[in-house]
Amino acid sequence: MLVIIIPTYQAESGLSRLLPQLAGERVIVSDSGSVDGTLMYAARAGACLAVGAKGRGAQLKLGAALAALSGDPGDWFLFLHADSQLPDNWRDAVSAAMAQDHPRYFRFKADASGPAATFMNRMVALRCWALRLPYGDQGLLVSRALYEQVGGHAKMALFEDVELNGRLKKASRLRPLPIFLTTDVSKHWQDGLWRRGVRNLGLLIKYKRGATVEDLLEAYT
Repeated sequence: MLVIIIPTYQAESGLSRLLPQLAGERVIVSDSGSVDGTLMYAARAGACLAVGAKGRGAQLKLGAALAALSGDPGDWFLFLHADSQLPDNWRDAVSAAMAQDHPRYFRFKADASGPAATFMNRMVALRCWALRLPYGDQGLLVSRALYEQVGGHAKMALFEDVELNGRLKKASRLRPLPIFLTTDVSKHWQDGLWRRGVRNLGLLIKYKRGATVEDLLEAYT
């Protein structure tokens, strides 16, 4: 069975678009203290709620733990960000990937148009191809067995996706799905595509060189 796990914080707007695409699926929303309509909207949509963890890594780990409590060892987890939008044929692609028994991520598509969006799409594709480094906004499809084998998400507020993917790649080949996940890039446009891109790259380099997440969080918004 597929279990979809979504970390949230003040995510009512994103969930209002994403959850209708997940109708009929088992969904767990792991929230870190939202005071908008996130929890009410999730509950009305039939999602299970996991509340209390702080930081995205801890939220994802809590959501997976809740899924395991009432699930089956043969389950698969699909981790998504609340501001993502799935293509219409996502169920077919995910089912096919589950049958092949490898962890997967979606190809990236910005929810914008124009040269800047095209450039961003191509740079993300280049990062995934050259560095084999998808980020959390591209989702992650992984069997519960493999997720638990590698230890699941670390309780990190930043780069929890990079850290987990590094362990997954050592245990199994991490491959892209043949479909695109559309992602909200409004913060990139607000901050400036180049400015935010250079900042994020700088933070990643510092992390890879041993900087602590606590130090890096001061520069991350």
